[in-house]
Amino acid sequence: MMLFGLIGESFSLEQNLVIIIAFILAIMIALIAHETAHAWMALKQGDPSAKNAGRLSLNPSHHFEPLGFICFCIVGIGWAKPVPVNPFNYRNFKRGNFFVSISGVTVNIFLAFLFSFGLFMLSRNNLFYWDISSGLIYSSQSLFWFGLGFFFTLTAVINTALVVFNLLPIPPLDGYNMLVSFTKPNNGFMRVMRENSMIILLIVIIFGGYYMSTVRDFILSTFENFWRLVLP
Repeated sequence: MMLFGLIGESFSLEQNLVIIIAFILAIMIALIAHETAHAWMALKQGDPSAKNAGRLSLNPSHHFEPLGFICFCIVGIGWAKPVPVNPFNYRNFKRGNFFVSISGVTVNIFLAFLFSFGLFMLSRNNLFYWDISSGLIYSSQSLFWFGLGFFFTLTAVINTALVVFNLLPIPPLDGYNMLVSFTKPNNGFMRVMRENSMIILLIVIIFGGYYMSTVRDFILSTFENFWRLVLP
């Protein structure tokens, strides 16, 4: 979801400013939570590298990567500064590598689930509604509810998008590192992915947006249906 695809003439200047702020906050929450989770889990598995580098922190400046942020604004997907880890410090390589790899997306999916509840409550009370698939947006006249609704929506969307993207089995994404825990590094699939990672990643970013957004929307609609079921 691109920033420049959100703002436009259909909104007032104040609303566009609120959208920009909500977008930046949503990205910061998603990326900081993701990288801090990696750092925390690495420490728990016996590797202090991330902690020693100051990455076990919620300070945005410790994780900010300018190019990754710009890509988020332009193409709708980006990254933070990678957390340094040394797998040889893990008490158990396979277990440590798996848990460190999956920790970031686990936190992201939890945040998406949590913020989908906030969005559901706004929609239930007719304060804000956004159908991401069709682009239909409804909000009360209050700028506060408009901003809060966009913040909840963007945080849920961006966290879910990070989960879908990072679980792809392409180096250096978490999905590939998770597979390393269970497969031999010299098997055919892993070798092809490793040797052609940049080309495959570029193809996915250029041509795979529709499929990733379809999976993302399915996850978000599942969350919404869950809240409708437990809170009729």
